[in-house]
Amino acid sequence: MPPNQAAMGDAREVFTAYVEAFNSQQWARVVALYSDRPGFQWMENGKVVYASKDDVSKAYEWLREHVRRATYSPSDTNVTGLSGDTAQIATRFTTSVETADGRKFVYSGDMRMEVRREGGIWKIAGGETRTSASTALP
Repeated sequence: MPPNQAAMGDAREVFTAYVEAFNSQQWARVVALYSDRPGFQWMENGKVVYASKDDVSKAYEWLREHVRRATYSPSDTNVTGLSGDTAQIATRFTTSVETADGRKFVYSGDMRMEVRREGGIWKIAGGETRTSASTALP
């Protein structure tokens, strides 16, 4: 199997682990999937919002403290192997959140995630989320 095709399977496993950890609200497991190497960045709607794994960790710390329930539902997911050690994941998604104080909201959009092998372990090396809708629920 060509290396870029093998990477596709590994990238799918990382993405599956991300979805499972998010949906079970195991925030430390989610954060552990991110790279802590220099050059990491995550963008939202065209702006860099996380420039390090530490920034990501702080965001998930907020979730740990304030979210009662959260669900991430991907669809139309496409994985592209770029080399034997890198891949890109593109997906549409809908995320539902209920906060500890009872507020509920849903947002959706598109996400692109780069993953790479770092010392034999696949990590989220960066990416971008573009949200298209956010709705507060009663």
